[in-house]
Amino acid sequence: MKPGALPLRVQSRPVCQLCEYILLQPVSRRAFLTAPTLKTASIRRQTARTQAAIPRIPARRIQTSWRNVDQADFPEAAVSPQSTSDSIAAVKTRLAEVEAQIKHIFDSNKVEGENTIYRILEGIEEIAASAIAIRSRQPPPTKTTIRQSSAGAILSGLNNEETPTQKRRYTKPLGLNELPTPTYLSKLAEGLLKHPTVFIGPNVLKIYIRLQRLLNRPHAIPEILYLYANKPVPQEGSSPPNFSKPSPKSASQAIPADLADESLTAAIEAKDLSLALAVIDHTYRAPAWTRHRMLTKMGLPGVLAAMTPLAIYMIAQELSVYSGYIDPWTFKMYAFAGMSTYVMCTGTLGFVALTTYNDDHDRVVWRPGVPLLDRYVRADERAALDRIACAWGFKEVWKRGDEEGEEWEGLRQLCLLRGMWLDKPDLMPGMNPGR
Repeated sequence: MKPGALPLRVQSRPVCQLCEYILLQPVSRRAFLTAPTLKTASIRRQTARTQAAIPRIPARRIQTSWRNVDQADFPEAAVSPQSTSDSIAAVKTRLAEVEAQIKHIFDSNKVEGENTIYRILEGIEEIAASAIAIRSRQPPPTKTTIRQSSAGAILSGLNNEETPTQKRRYTKPLGLNELPTPTYLSKLAEGLLKHPTVFIGPNVLKIYIRLQRLLNRPHAIPEILYLYANKPVPQEGSSPPNFSKPSPKSASQAIPADLADESLTAAIEAKDLSLALAVIDHTYRAPAWTRHRMLTKMGLPGVLAAMTPLAIYMIAQELSVYSGYIDPWTFKMYAFAGMSTYVMCTGTLGFVALTTYNDDHDRVVWRPGVPLLDRYVRADERAALDRIACAWGFKEVWKRGDEEGEEWEGLRQLCLLRGMWLDKPDLMPGMNPGR
């Protein structure tokens, strides 16, 4: 046999290496299985002399099976199929438990507490995280090169006897298609919160938004934000369930600020402009948000402003004792008028400076003529539209103002309808001579 007839590197073979090896050999080489011993020995000696003439190519490591391939060369293959199958089975078992809990809530005639709903959503989040981890650790299908000699291939096929443990390993493992899909988990959580006897509290809403961000399904968030303020509130522990009608415009029904910001972030990450605007409509533009901001931001200043005239009058009355030759009543009136004018002027200037402050904007500002009180109350809405404009527009400052497209023009017109200005020329870099 010529030296060039032997392959320098054995190609990849299936699991049944003996059959493949025999079929690929020439007819003259196949006869060694039935030939006499002397002929076999002569063939071996000829093969040895032929191989001695061929320069040996050193191999890093001789393997006897494709299962023993060095994991340093294939880091993704560190997770065996059997361990992946066991993990998938554990996820399916956990999912069955969560589904049983949800079915119990649907079939029960009693209102469960918020902690129970939170634990169920937490279980769905654990299932989603485990499924994502399993999918990310699964190695892509690759062809593994078997580094072994011909004799090693024969011996590995003849001498490897399967033990009962190995036979159990050859049972069909669970594939990745057995894992629950993100859409199914999203619908499962959404259906739970839509049920009439399920109360949507701040903690439940928080973990729901976090779950939808993990599943990359933010389109299910706006509807739950609407139900948070408008869904009838079931009384915990009541059987049959008793409901109380909420007031959607009440300040207590406002979406918490951190959850509103997280919902908007999820919509921006999804690159869905209509979804981002829907989140704004159910959070920053909701009547409950306006009342909540007025109570939290203007409640204490309003009480102090209402008490200021009384405090000024009492101070003026005390100062009238030291009036000297001036009539005390006249001195008191002059002191009251002077201090009231000073407080009103300085307070008005401070309020104007607070509501016309534009240094915190990036691309969206108020149009001239918008009342100052509306600017202060709707400041969060303007900031949210500013975030959307920065996310959809050019990141380079010198390119701003050159955006085109239906979505961008729609956003510009929406800002105009809401009393705002997207990319006001006077405030853009290089357009104001004073800057």
